[in-house]
Amino acid sequence: MYLLGAWYQLGMNGLAVDKAQARAWYERSAAARDPTGMARFGECLLFGVGGPEDNVLGLVNVTEAAGLGSDLGAYLLGWACVYGKCGLPKDPVRARFWIKKVVDGECEFKHLTHADRSDAEGILEALESGGE
Repeated sequence: MYLLGAWYQLGMNGLAVDKAQARAWYERSAAARDPTGMARFGECLLFGVGGPEDNVLGLVNVTEAAGLGSDLGAYLLGWACVYGKCGLPKDPVRARFWIKKVVDGECEFKHLTHADRSDAEGILEALESGGE
């Protein structure tokens, strides 16, 4: 289910790009408690990909995914805490906790993009030097 979501999101394997279909497949994957699907579904909800934004349900999915070992979930949660996004206050301590898991490779499910992984490294460096 997660892969179908990714294929629709990226327009791969003969499927046209269809963000709504991607979101629907990620939602099915999340319902089956797949950490990668939860993280992607949460991302869709937080940023309004393929449908309306929903910060509450988005954060529920991203947090659960992070707790189950998704590096994307941990990154999104840490990012939201760093910048005070998605309805969360700025919280550098919580941000550092989640971002450090990503950078240190502690997450079991690794599906973060290279660009987001590089961003996580920069965020952690800034947090550890006392900045944002």
